[in-house]
Amino acid sequence: MGTDHAPKLGMAFWATDQMRDAFATREMGAVVRAYRYHPAHGHKPLPQETVARWLGTVTQSQLSRIESGRNRVEALDKLIHYARALRMPAELLWFSLPDDHSAIPMPRAEDVLALPGGPVVPAASAPTGSAMADTLLRTLDHYASTDNLAGPHSLLDVVPPQLRFIESLLEKSRGRDRRALLRVGARYAEFAGWVYQDTGDVVNAMQSSATAFDFADEADDGESKSYILMRRSNIATDAGRSELALRLANSALREAESLSPRLRALALRQQAHAYAQQGNDVACAHALEQAFALAARTPDSEMDLGHYCTPEYLEMEAAHCWVELGRPHDAIGSLWKGLSEWQPEFRRDLGLCLARLSLAHAMDGQPEYAAQVARNSTVIAMETRSARIQAQLGRVSGVLAAQGAVEESRQIDRLVASLRFN
Repeated sequence: MGTDHAPKLGMAFWATDQMRDAFATREMGAVVRAYRYHPAHGHKPLPQETVARWLGTVTQSQLSRIESGRNRVEALDKLIHYARALRMPAELLWFSLPDDHSAIPMPRAEDVLALPGGPVVPAASAPTGSAMADTLLRTLDHYASTDNLAGPHSLLDVVPPQLRFIESLLEKSRGRDRRALLRVGARYAEFAGWVYQDTGDVVNAMQSSATAFDFADEADDGESKSYILMRRSNIATDAGRSELALRLANSALREAESLSPRLRALALRQQAHAYAQQGNDVACAHALEQAFALAARTPDSEMDLGHYCTPEYLEMEAAHCWVELGRPHDAIGSLWKGLSEWQPEFRRDLGLCLARLSLAHAMDGQPEYAAQVARNSTVIAMETRSARIQAQLGRVSGVLAAQGAVEESRQIDRLVASLRFN
């Protein structure tokens, strides 16, 4: 099984009840799983690594998600590729394979073009993957700016198709071009995870982030892997899974000395969040102290993935920890520091900051302040349709009601009811 191509198997292999049942589902993941577990391979199933190598377009972890049904193979060109790579009989497929015999022979992209009776055209065979990667990264910067200002919903129909486009480019890329596209694919998949997270879709957020890690891992991009692990930790804290969040944050810091200061600060911020959810105020404060020291250092490069982890940003994140630990007065102080220097282009996070401030005021026994700040936060929540802002505001009413601030609690309920995003 050490070759790069699947063996040609007889019809008896494909005609078993298990294989026919798998084809009947019209799910390529079910077919591949039945193929791997076929008794003809022996007592043990074929390793996913082997089949992934034969397919040539997916990693082992991506194939695992395809087999489990978490990722579905639906595009016709991908279905055709899987069928041909594993040499599936055409009569068992639920789609048609192109007739290769009638196809017009086409030159490969890398073939040198010599015009009939004329000159050679070098541009025709020049690789374009790296140039495309650069273009896609510039486009992603615009998407990120849109998200910061207007929230994630306008990007839900934009970013996932772009990611599928990058995956299609990867199917044909090799060498340096492939590595460049893998790094871009990691960035897009991570950003898709963020878009899903801010709309409240934690499942798709974690799945997209796992895809991002696969791309970064194949590209051997240590900084991207650390950043994505940090982002997965952030998703885990949103889901209330503090133990998983702490494990992922620790993994993000595994090779801390090779990371930029602000990238390390982001991972330490995630450690602090996880410790806060667990009620460990000493460990939380220690992680935040280290993060603030690192965030104060100027980024070495504009390409630093952690460039946005400024001291002002960390004040907002620290406030979230103090609220979780029942220290609202400390949270208010942190938020005031951050808000006084806030940059207007980060409008959605301004709304989140105000929502956290409203919650801190409520916990600190200041219902009038809580209601006033909540109104400002709601304005931004309406603009950006951020589920994270909505979730923070949703906590304020209960705190106020428990303190007997009935009128303010009702005001917050009405504000939250006005935020109907889904």
